[in-house]
Amino acid sequence: MFSRLARARGAVLATAALAVGVLAGSGASAVSGGQDVPDGGHPFTAKVMFGSLHSCTGALVASRWIVTAKTCFADGTAPVAEGAPSRPTSALVGRTNLAGTSGHRLAVTTVVPHPTRDVLLAELSAPVTDVTPIPWSGTPPTAAETLRVTGYGRTATEWTPDRLHTATFTVDAVGAATVDVAGTSAAATVCKGDAGGPAFRETGTGPELVAINNLSWQHGCLGETETRTGVTQTRLDDLGDWFRQTLHLQPYALSNTVVGEFTRDGRDDLIAAEPGTGKLWLHPGTSTDRVWGERVQIEPETDWSGYRDLVAGQFDGDAYDDLLGVEVSTNTLWLFPGTAGGGGFADRVVAGTNWQDLADLVVGRFNRDAYEDLAGIQLSTGKLLMFPGTSAGGSLWGTLTEIGFSGWTGKRELVAGRFNRDGYDDLVVVDKSSGDIQMYAGTATGGSTWGQVSTIQTGGKGLTALAAGKLNPDGYDDLVAVESDQVWLYPGTAAGGSLGARVQPVGRVPVLQPHGLLESVTGEFNRDAYADLIGVEKGTGRLWLYPGTAAGTWGPRIAVGSGWNGYRDLTVGRFNRDDYDDLLAMELSTGNLWLYPGTAAGTFWGSRGTTPVGFNWLGLERLTAGRFNGDAYDDVVAVEKTTGKLRLYPGTAAGSGWGASSIIDSGDWNALGAVVRGRFNRDAYDDLMAVEKATGKLWLYPGTAAGGSFGSRVEVFGGGWAGRNELAALRFDQDGHDDLVAGDAATGQVWVYPGTPTGGAVWGDPTEYGPIS
Repeated sequence: MFSRLARARGAVLATAALAVGVLAGSGASAVSGGQDVPDGGHPFTAKVMFGSLHSCTGALVASRWIVTAKTCFADGTAPVAEGAPSRPTSALVGRTNLAGTSGHRLAVTTVVPHPTRDVLLAELSAPVTDVTPIPWSGTPPTAAETLRVTGYGRTATEWTPDRLHTATFTVDAVGAATVDVAGTSAAATVCKGDAGGPAFRETGTGPELVAINNLSWQHGCLGETETRTGVTQTRLDDLGDWFRQTLHLQPYALSNTVVGEFTRDGRDDLIAAEPGTGKLWLHPGTSTDRVWGERVQIEPETDWSGYRDLVAGQFDGDAYDDLLGVEVSTNTLWLFPGTAGGGGFADRVVAGTNWQDLADLVVGRFNRDAYEDLAGIQLSTGKLLMFPGTSAGGSLWGTLTEIGFSGWTGKRELVAGRFNRDGYDDLVVVDKSSGDIQMYAGTATGGSTWGQVSTIQTGGKGLTALAAGKLNPDGYDDLVAVESDQVWLYPGTAAGGSLGARVQPVGRVPVLQPHGLLESVTGEFNRDAYADLIGVEKGTGRLWLYPGTAAGTWGPRIAVGSGWNGYRDLTVGRFNRDDYDDLLAMELSTGNLWLYPGTAAGTFWGSRGTTPVGFNWLGLERLTAGRFNGDAYDDVVAVEKTTGKLRLYPGTAAGSGWGASSIIDSGDWNALGAVVRGRFNRDAYDDLMAVEKATGKLWLYPGTAAGGSFGSRVEVFGGGWAGRNELAALRFDQDGHDDLVAGDAATGQVWVYPGTPTGGAVWGDPTEYGPIS
């Protein structure tokens, strides 16, 4: 419990208990003297739980943000700091009845406290898309105005009510930072657990958030004897700029990035695909240096993870910037025409076929006519080839021409721009071996003639998603690139021929939670006390490490590999007899099994070596590591495609190899989808869980003391798991029980189902993670 000064009618009264709730073992609470909120009512109200220390109320103000009281996150004497909360924190949004299952349970990944008021913005682990956030009002409260308050705090009769409550209050006085209110009925008050709860005006167009609960005498609350009444709330109406600045995002985590004038305002914009979700986002340029406007999704019906080498230019003969991209599944080059209205594209048109031998496409005016040309690296020869634009535009290209010497397969991320101030399009590339950014100067002759090759920036080995355009107000062509998730702007200079020191755009980068992953596995990879998650990003083939944290979320992800779309059936175990988790993966092209050993440094794996630890495993799938045969070595089980039986490959004392295989279960495992190992039923033996494809049921196959077989399977969930293509197990919340991670193929969303002391078929309420939007 905290003591604070409570005020009524603008005058200082006395020291009273703050209406934050303290979870003394169980505690929640709600607005007293009001009414129960019917199911679905005021769904923007959130219940916030700061570890086992505090329980508060908040309000959803954006799809990934809630506002609540800063004191809700107080942990000892240190001030609440921006960043991850100091304890695992969750928020329930859209769950009027806490005993039900509606709405969303989300983790809090980041907190941003206001510097002077008892206000805090908390970022959520996933967007809430089916609850409308309450609008943040810019109109101050006025005397005698009626505000409605909602909360989960204590009532006059219940310590821990299960249902959201509400009451109305009249504004008595408005201060510079607070507003004093009194209940419209004698019984209405605010109790412990209501701190941070929304106070809003009700209008003909809906609610408007004006303030949040701060202090109360708590007259009428269960267990309180105070006779004085009155409540003080913290004003929000004048904090709109702080709210918007906190939520403002810079471009982040981009792939397939292109620059063009898409919004018809005369400023270059960014378009990029979001890895993992396949969404295409427009980041509008502005007149302010390093500031992009709020991003907008375009072409929502298209999964852009199925395209590569997006480029922009005026291809179809009009004055609007279009997109070109190669569809990976068909190797077709598609044209997406720009429109007069901007901000989107007309129906796609075939612009070329059989583009499988061309990569790293780049657009520029290379042959010195007035039309945009398209160039790319021919993989079979290493040549740089150009398709000249024509006056007709569209899919009508001129004669294919070589415009560069061979050896271009050593280059990547080709972009064109006017960097050396001579009026000709130059070509900028990243050299694969050195990582330097190099410029091939355009010449008056054009075509296959390039001027001096120079290094204009060093240290670009980790850069991806390069694009070029006028991205700041000085009018010079700049570069934008991504390193891990961070976007960097490399400004052009007045002198040309070089780039200025790189700078970050203005705005936040969210802490990306796992989403859109293939081949997800868990383990102790970075040598701290928390379980981590790794997975292959859909569409890009990058391997990401999501480190576990003390806050019960994942920290900033780290890229630990590329090209992993050439592998499947990743699994983790201690295979080579050291104390580090290793990664095992099957190579799609050969069926060979490769071991990537864990290292003492963590994060990255050692060399896979030159010899596989298994050959021609293409007849097997759903590889899963665990201790299944009763010895002390990690084994691998796999489904035999031809028979559907589960085969065991026992680990050996030598490690990095397998003993003679045997059938461990003769059931039809072809009828099952995703498989995961864990100790789910609270005994000492490794179990398996698997999704039944036809019914969507989740089944537990319990390990046994004897090993080498499983007990009778147990139904864990009766349906709804058919789309869960990724399963993993980890001890995420540090309670000693294996938790279950489930990923959805269609949405990219991830859920964590907490294990319980009962185990088996009993799981806690799942928490949602990712995507960002």
